[in-house]
Amino acid sequence: MSKRQVTQNYIFRPTESEINELKQQLENERKSKEEDLLDLLRLPLAEAEINQLKTQLENERKCKEDDLLRLEEKINQLTNQLEDERNAKEEAILRQLRDNNPNPVELSDSNRPTKLSEQFSELYENEWTDAFNELDRLSGNIEEKKIIFYLRDFVLEIPLVCSNISYSKIKTIEEAIVKPSLPFENAKIPTKLLTIIKDGIKSMAPSLLEYTREVVLGRLEKQYLHDPIAGCLHHQNIKRYIDRCTEVCWYMSVQDPQMFMDGSKSPDAKFDSNKHREYTKKGPYEDFVVWPALYLYKGGPMLCRGVAQGANKAMIRQQ
Repeated sequence: MSKRQVTQNYIFRPTESEINELKQQLENERKSKEEDLLDLLRLPLAEAEINQLKTQLENERKCKEDDLLRLEEKINQLTNQLEDERNAKEEAILRQLRDNNPNPVELSDSNRPTKLSEQFSELYENEWTDAFNELDRLSGNIEEKKIIFYLRDFVLEIPLVCSNISYSKIKTIEEAIVKPSLPFENAKIPTKLLTIIKDGIKSMAPSLLEYTREVVLGRLEKQYLHDPIAGCLHHQNIKRYIDRCTEVCWYMSVQDPQMFMDGSKSPDAKFDSNKHREYTKKGPYEDFVVWPALYLYKGGPMLCRGVAQGANKAMIRQQ
């Protein structure tokens, strides 16, 4: 047999390892195609799941929006309810004032007693705090209690000046309209006419405010001329406090009857939570008054509580 014939009769037979390798390759290709197929099958499912989640999120968002709207409606409802209750209480106070006073107080008056009581509370929270901080910075070695007394005394002294100005204006008008032949001290002004005069002073109150501020500041400058704080009265926050006190107290003084502040402690020095709220310390007794309580008129209903420092034992010295 020739060599050429042997070559032609030879058949190629792969080894076992080559066969296994081919099988593995085919298996891998099969798995890869199966994975591709599964991915194609999963895609609609994933899209459906995504759409489902989107729908769920949208529903939750709408629910939260609905909840938010309900909460807003509830808040508005409660706000209106509180406003109605506040107006009802305010009307009751004003009605009580009307019962004792032929000159009615109108809810449209921005300087009516209940509004002034709100301004009085804001005065303590805002201008008082700023004035305290500035006076503390400027005064150096003056103790905190002394600074509190200065600011308290200002707000208690200013109404006296305002009341004197209001009274003097009323008397000036009375003198002008009394018959010249009748001595003024013996003249009796009719009640209705006196009411008209007081109404006139009240309507003039805004135009008299700047004059009143000048008189008040001049009075304080004279009173504290030789005091350590004499040079502090014109500093920004302290003067703003004095001006704001003057404004609120001036409008209080032209009410009929005049509104009333009480800066005294309780007679037995026990802490009266109906009259005062605590300053920085609690206790069964009152150490000193920080801010006066405000009443509709002397002997009348309270409009807002004052502020007092609590103490664990009764203070011998009344502040």
